[in-house]
Amino acid sequence: MDRYGRVRREGLRVYTAAIQANQDPYLPVLEARVPELASLSRLSLGIISVPLSRVVGSVSEGRSKAFTKNFLPILDGGSEFAAKWDHLYESVEAKGVTMPVTALEYLGYYYIIEGNKRVSVMKAMGSLEIEADVTRVYPPRTQDDEITAYYEYCDFTKETGIYGILFTRPGSYQKLVSLPGMRAGEKWTEDEILSLRKLFHYFAETYETQMKDTECLPVGDAFLAYLIAFGYLSVRDDSMDKTRERVRLMSREFEVHDGRVNLVMDRANPAPAVPLITSLFRPSHLKAAFLFNRPIEASAWNYWHNLGRLEAEEKLGGKLETVARIVPSRADFEQTVDQLIRDGYTAFFATSPVMLNSAIEPALTHPEARFLCCSLLSSYTNIRTYYIRFFEAKFLLGLAAGILSDNGKIGYIADYPIYGSPAAANAFALGARMVNPGAKIYVNWFSASWYNDAQPFEDPEIRVVCNRDITAPQYDARDCGLYVRKDKSLVHMATLVPRWGLFYRLISEMILNGTFNPAENRQTSTNYWWGIGSHILDVAFSSRFDPYAARIINHFREELKEGTFTPFEGEIRDQSGALRCEADRRLTPAEILCMDYLVDNIVGSFPREEELIETARPLVRLQGIHGELKPELSSFSWNRK
Repeated sequence: MDRYGRVRREGLRVYTAAIQANQDPYLPVLEARVPELASLSRLSLGIISVPLSRVVGSVSEGRSKAFTKNFLPILDGGSEFAAKWDHLYESVEAKGVTMPVTALEYLGYYYIIEGNKRVSVMKAMGSLEIEADVTRVYPPRTQDDEITAYYEYCDFTKETGIYGILFTRPGSYQKLVSLPGMRAGEKWTEDEILSLRKLFHYFAETYETQMKDTECLPVGDAFLAYLIAFGYLSVRDDSMDKTRERVRLMSREFEVHDGRVNLVMDRANPAPAVPLITSLFRPSHLKAAFLFNRPIEASAWNYWHNLGRLEAEEKLGGKLETVARIVPSRADFEQTVDQLIRDGYTAFFATSPVMLNSAIEPALTHPEARFLCCSLLSSYTNIRTYYIRFFEAKFLLGLAAGILSDNGKIGYIADYPIYGSPAAANAFALGARMVNPGAKIYVNWFSASWYNDAQPFEDPEIRVVCNRDITAPQYDARDCGLYVRKDKSLVHMATLVPRWGLFYRLISEMILNGTFNPAENRQTSTNYWWGIGSHILDVAFSSRFDPYAARIINHFREELKEGTFTPFEGEIRDQSGALRCEADRRLTPAEILCMDYLVDNIVGSFPREEELIETARPLVRLQGIHGELKPELSSFSWNRK
């Protein structure tokens, strides 16, 4: 069998393609890429097993021109090199590799000093790992994300001895070890290390096979996404067969695509008429399940979503049938969905951001059903997310607070330090400053362990307060929305009004009329982020509020509806004084959603996870400012000006 000839033909194909693309056709050389290589600090790692997928080049030019990328040989088949390559192949086939290669590791990738042919043969055989005597070369420390992520990798390998798991994004190792069940204590036990090593080995082998011919995430980043999606405790003891099945389910989510998140900022126009024959195949009746993470009566948030469910069902008459279910855990979620699927339910609304992870596996397992989660962050193609642009209403409340405050001291009680909260607080602060230039917003968090509901602000001069957004019959309505403290009483002035019923009715109509799944790229995820212009949100004012002052607010309400105004336009600086928006532009939707800072007229900061009440931590761990799902501007197709 002409093994060398077969591999060489593939090498020549790669070589020719590189030449045609005006690229270097040969094996990458580390000394050429890093001219200062000889002067950099080094550390011997000893003999370790390294993944062949990360053996990417040669340290010096030497034999580099005998190979193209991925160590594919290209020298003539009748050469001495070819004969030695074939002989080595036969030896490895019979006895395995008897001597480790020698390599430098730089930024998590390996460059061969001695043993290029051994690497070439092992790659040709489809091997996943090779023994190597490795010396690590440290790059100079900088603030660059790649360098930051690399030094986190160095710390991780020092703690665990696991060299295979390489992430490209800063903070990923912290996310990994914070996953429930991942780590029992401060020090890694041998069992924990072996368990993680085995799990990654199963995943990497499956991933490299299933995603071989697809442009996809680096294996380390994909592994973290896999653990977040299914849960470490759920996959920890999976067999290889079960791992293959889960990777297959999630394969579309691993693919790399530009602009994979499509944000729908406004209500769609009425669907155009369709041919009669098409309408015959539309569903005439929809069964939709609404899933809550805790009892409806225990949460004002759940109360309003359930009110929306009932309103949508009433408006659509016999076309919509709904049911409400309480699913406090991931296991409850999966079991409930499986049963409801058997009962004929085909649409599922998960009404809390904390339920996003619970929805992932059922959505992958049941692609025939529609899954939506009330959350800001998701790039999963099988789950659509929906949320309200609360910051628009908060801007209007900020205007009102600025008008009401006689000393410029205004209290603001935020909910959770998750994405979306900074935009709401910042819009409120900018609104107050627009009408009261000296306004200072004092922020507190009712999810913080220190929060005192009876006295959220000790300063008696803070008399105008914006509290929780919505209320329910079991709560004192005066404690919500915008109010003025007078002596020991509260005078309610305005409140935010969400209209979830309208959203649920419109989405149900889209499913019924066939426009929920248009002929679009299946590799794009869809997020609904509607605002005041879609009539899903408004602000109601008390009769006590000065009607003349209300004209200012009504003016900006109409501007927001028309889209001719945004609170985030013109020069904006954060608390450190850093410029976040230039004077001649407005922030993009992506920049607003990805806000992780507070503007310069806010006094206060984000609480750390350990400073939160216990019930707030799962949500903040998932979608917090430093949580698992940190968004990246580059991933959004709607990052437009």
